[in-house]
Amino acid sequence: MKPSAAIGQGLTTAWRNKWMVSIFFGCNLLMAAAVAAPMHDAIADHVGNSAVGRQLADGFSAAWLAEFTIVNGEFLKHFSVGVMYAGILFLALNTLLSGGAFEVFASGQEAGLHAFGRGMGKYFGRFARIAVIGSLLYWLAFCIFNGVLEKWIAAILQSASVAGPWMWLGLARVALLVASVLVVNALMEYAKADMVIDEHTSAIAAFLHAAGFFLSHFGRVMLIYLTLGLLTAASLVVYVVFARWMPQHSVATIFIWFAVAQALLWLRWMLRLASWGAAVAYYGSHARSRGAAEPAAAEGYTAD
Repeated sequence: MKPSAAIGQGLTTAWRNKWMVSIFFGCNLLMAAAVAAPMHDAIADHVGNSAVGRQLADGFSAAWLAEFTIVNGEFLKHFSVGVMYAGILFLALNTLLSGGAFEVFASGQEAGLHAFGRGMGKYFGRFARIAVIGSLLYWLAFCIFNGVLEKWIAAILQSASVAGPWMWLGLARVALLVASVLVVNALMEYAKADMVIDEHTSAIAAFLHAAGFFLSHFGRVMLIYLTLGLLTAASLVVYVVFARWMPQHSVATIFIWFAVAQALLWLRWMLRLASWGAAVAYYGSHARSRGAAEPAAAEGYTAD
């Protein structure tokens, strides 16, 4: 299968299963609303119906933020801890849901809610172990590029007589860090695809099997991943620009802003699932070709 075909199949499959995209969007929106509710109440209590509230509707105020931080120091300390735990819940929720999504993508066009639920129960534990391995790889990348290399480059810059050429080392370090994070993220997607298609129960086996496939098809795998990743980034850029420039001076404009913003976030989730669908399609096409080649080789051996 060519990368373009995998990308097209991923987009088609995600669009065909819009209900599944809506589940991801709705669950994450509800959890975000639950996390944001205490902050909303704290701001509402602090602002009330004052003129400051009307000024904040027109734009951000650094002076108000400083005052709010001083007055609500204890609340903000507890809220930051709550956000940390919410991040863990977000990760667990999306790990659970991703098991259902990969099962639907691997099952074909007839898959529905039954396959989605089956995948959540079947793969949550396995995908959680993949997430742990991926987290260790992320940690290793940050230790190397944000730890060892950063200190080495800082020492060079302090002793170098001409800073100009050496400044590029800092940019190269950041580029390598970003590249390593993208590679690990893509590898995790193919490890999940391997686990669903090849029925691995061991996360380490799935990672090693996927890593072999990933390295042997590195250019095409990254082309698929980066193409859909750039589409996702473009949707986020449109969201940020829209949120920055859309006026919010009335109930009507605030409602329009909210509706468009949520539509763009829904699109972001669709592209994320399309990336998973493309990974399953591309990896699955090679798995099927391997499966067809093995019986043929066995028959040839017997005939000889």
